[in-house]
Amino acid sequence: MGFNFDLPVIIDGTGSCSELTGDDPDNVCCEEIVVKKPEILISAKGSAIFNGFNAVLSPTYGITHSRLEDMGFDDNFTDYITSITKHTVSVSDGTPVGGVIAKSDPVASEYGENVFDSAYFAHLERITLMKGAGADFVLLRNFDKLWDMRAGVLAAKSVDMPVFVTMNTDDEGKSESDTDFIAALITLQALGADAFGIECDMGIEETCRLIQKAFTHSEIPLIAAVDLLDADKAELDKLYESGVSVYLDLPRRLYKTGADSAKGSTQDTSDLSEKDQNYKTDLSKSIKYLSGKKPLFDPDSEKDSYAAAIYREAFFLPEYPEFSEPLVCDYDMSDEIIDFDDEAVNAIYVNLNTTFDAAYLADNAIMSKLPFAVHTDDATILEAALRYYQGRLIVDSHCGIDESIVAALSKKYGAVLY
Repeated sequence: MGFNFDLPVIIDGTGSCSELTGDDPDNVCCEEIVVKKPEILISAKGSAIFNGFNAVLSPTYGITHSRLEDMGFDDNFTDYITSITKHTVSVSDGTPVGGVIAKSDPVASEYGENVFDSAYFAHLERITLMKGAGADFVLLRNFDKLWDMRAGVLAAKSVDMPVFVTMNTDDEGKSESDTDFIAALITLQALGADAFGIECDMGIEETCRLIQKAFTHSEIPLIAAVDLLDADKAELDKLYESGVSVYLDLPRRLYKTGADSAKGSTQDTSDLSEKDQNYKTDLSKSIKYLSGKKPLFDPDSEKDSYAAAIYREAFFLPEYPEFSEPLVCDYDMSDEIIDFDDEAVNAIYVNLNTTFDAAYLADNAIMSKLPFAVHTDDATILEAALRYYQGRLIVDSHCGIDESIVAALSKKYGAVLY
């Protein structure tokens, strides 16, 4: 599809209804408030566009079946996503609107086929509703697990929806699940993500360091979530020079909170701090400054992205990778996988003869410190392996499958075709 937005993209980061109302989303159905009082949303997004943001978010972050079910509002799931997105689109005046999706709920097992498919269809349901309501892209926001990010990107691509992803990391570029920032970038850009970046509490200095590390490998625009109101000119320059071309403004509450929001009193700003009273002026200056800088990202420049990946690490491959002796798939092959770690090979080579083999690979791959290369003579088996392997797989093109099918499947799932 390619990236269809003019750079830089500067996004209003208010992506949940709780950020508009100021209520605790675990105790209050903020979406019910906003749907009944849409002027809260319309005012906020109108203000964002006035300030100069060239993309805004539909605040759908908290809309999940599990959360709404706990509150007794699950019957309103479709209506909340549709109404909130439509209201955002109505005030956007042609400014691109992004629907926001939260990471999947915690699960007991994170690597099985059923877990991945469950996340895929949950993301797909929301993305389809957002697209139908007029959203121009979706943002998978503050994710931490590669399988969950893959599920969201694949779901978006299945309905031709541009998809941005932000990942929550520490200062080493690792998420709570030990997913590596560079490994996620390598995997997701090959899978078809349109932009990728980080959202965390490290501050601009550490954010810039990680973005700069990723820039030489990035074939897609990089996102940084930062507080544009608090950033001074020197910090904005650092972000720009690190390679950022999509800026996600960290949300702040400019409205009264709690019960007042339900009464529709959000337009009263008399008790805001002096800094917040100057919000429009100060933020507009930052946005205008960034808008005038041509991004360093060049989609046509040569990138060092010939790499396979597992969720913990990316592996930049030589022109002629050295593969292991073929591994025989089994329900529990963790010991055999671990034994390869000490061998002088670039990837573990696996022959896949059944769909069970593809499932065994997906379930056991977590044990490896190396990426995997697969060979199979069956297209169905190949697609199963590509879908459920949570990283970037290497595919041996010398197999009994038609070359065009192998190429199409490898492209769809972002594999390295060797």
